[in-house]
Amino acid sequence: MFKKLFSISILFFSFGLNQTLLSQSTNENGLTYTTVDQVTSKGATINFMDLPNLPEAKIISLHPQVVNDPVKLLKLQLDAQRAKKTSSKMSNKKSGPLPPIVSRNYTGNVTQGTPNDNDMAVGNNGMLVSVVNQNMNVYNDTGRIVAGKTLASLGSALGPLNRTYDPRAIYDPEQDRFIVVFLQGSTSLDTRIIVAFSETNDPSKTWNLYAIPGNFTGDSSWSDYPIVSLSKDELFITVNRLKDNTSWQEGFIESYIWQVDKMRGYAGDSLVQKVYQNIKYNQKSVWSICPVKGGSRLYGPFSYFLSQRPSDLSNDTLFIHSISNTIKSGKASLEMKIVKAPIAYGLQPNAIMPNGKKLQTNDARVLSAMYENGVIYYVGNTIDRNLFSPAVYFGRVHEAWTAKPRLESTIISSDTLDFGYPSIAYVGTGENGDHRSMITFSHVSPIHFPGTSVVYVDRSFNVSAPVFVKQGEGNVRVLNDSVERWGDYTGIQRKYNELGVAWLNGSWGNANGQNRTWIGRVSANEPSLGLVKNDAAFNQKLYPNPAEEQVSFEFESTHKQLLTVSILDIKTGQITNVSVEPAKSGKNKLVMDVSKLSNGLYIIILSNEEGRVSSHKFVVQH
Repeated sequence: MFKKLFSISILFFSFGLNQTLLSQSTNENGLTYTTVDQVTSKGATINFMDLPNLPEAKIISLHPQVVNDPVKLLKLQLDAQRAKKTSSKMSNKKSGPLPPIVSRNYTGNVTQGTPNDNDMAVGNNGMLVSVVNQNMNVYNDTGRIVAGKTLASLGSALGPLNRTYDPRAIYDPEQDRFIVVFLQGSTSLDTRIIVAFSETNDPSKTWNLYAIPGNFTGDSSWSDYPIVSLSKDELFITVNRLKDNTSWQEGFIESYIWQVDKMRGYAGDSLVQKVYQNIKYNQKSVWSICPVKGGSRLYGPFSYFLSQRPSDLSNDTLFIHSISNTIKSGKASLEMKIVKAPIAYGLQPNAIMPNGKKLQTNDARVLSAMYENGVIYYVGNTIDRNLFSPAVYFGRVHEAWTAKPRLESTIISSDTLDFGYPSIAYVGTGENGDHRSMITFSHVSPIHFPGTSVVYVDRSFNVSAPVFVKQGEGNVRVLNDSVERWGDYTGIQRKYNELGVAWLNGSWGNANGQNRTWIGRVSANEPSLGLVKNDAAFNQKLYPNPAEEQVSFEFESTHKQLLTVSILDIKTGQITNVSVEPAKSGKNKLVMDVSKLSNGLYIIILSNEEGRVSSHKFVVQH
């Protein structure tokens, strides 16, 4: 337990806030921190549809380019080592569960900045919020855009906003509302955390707006890189505090945790908050804390958070932070445990595009995490040391509430693709022992343009082969630099009222050299989740079988619909030749080119917007 060292009361008046420094605490694990209680008055209530429409998109860089920061120099060294290294192939990789099914998908919000920081949230009514640097779009359940506005116009009632970035969106399944968080300003004089709470389940209607100062210490620092989560009662926001006139790589000071009474935000009342700052382990600041979201439902009153040593070339330390209770309880305190991972994470080289230029992979921080059935699942960037390539770190913390949590981990990688910026969502039933989830991430390679992929994780934590949700159409060419920005995060969320279904958003390079957003609906390909349809219902026929150059697939559809067609390689588990085809009511025929497929056994898969699927095995024999 914590020992209170001292308690001081100090009253500040800034941005309409009352702040009280409560205490500094420490424990035997080397954790020290201070807390600040504060209240933020509502700034305004706005109607989204009344705001000006989006202007024509323009590409700008939202972060200063840094030449000599230590992280960038380390990554340049890794890039040089990778160029000289002969990677180990992974031909003996065991096959996993069936990959997820990609159904409805479409072009998302158009970023006006680089990197393509993009996130999304989807309600039980199908309404979807897509946010990127500077913009916010609302879509209905068919994928049609309802309205698009700039973040500056969304928060304009709070005063002039001239530098908005790093947006996050989250859906509250218990209150059936949305929350959007974004940042304004990258100097100590104008750093603000803008928080918007929807008043209803329709994000195109009214929102309550709040402006929380990103610098309440009065020094030369500003807030960067927010991550959000929800508990039953509260909203949590984590940010990194940086020095003025520096980038995130070289200017890091510390990380904050904001604990916010969400119900007051929905009601438009003043926001009651507790801020955890000066969080240190053995007098060293903990960098980039990731809040842990709920899985099948929201959890609480406790909340978990994770952090690592993200700029290390190799490290196995995971910090498990927890806030013990709600603000209302008067018993909220911060605790921390340290566990060692069986597989080390580490700083990764940059990713390589077909034009030979690179995409920035940042560091090895925890990017996304969730809690379900007593397990914390988390993902982040890392290096695959066998392949010496950018990969995804997938960790699981069992029994985090005990004195000695157990940690297991997996590296998700490919000998032909570079991976980066993962996020994770739960798609299982919520029953004990059901750990089914999906992980989305960006992909690229010397022969694949930047795009978005997804994998499925079964109840035993086995990982499927990746599926291309969106294949890129060109290299990213925005900066006059050998290393382009890729996108600092992606988003994925469980569709709470559809079992086995998640919605995701990621990035892809278009033919004009721009980094764009893609939105997709994905579902688990498992009979136990009720998602597989009887093949006979399609009255299907496939010929010739074996096939050499092309294969014809005839089937019947009960109505006009769009079908996602994909081919699964049974041997490798890879999904290829993904396309979306219109189907008419009655008989249909698809002709697919298989001349470039290797000899072997394959499955052709048809899936519709409900995630239902028909499949047929066939052999390729040249």
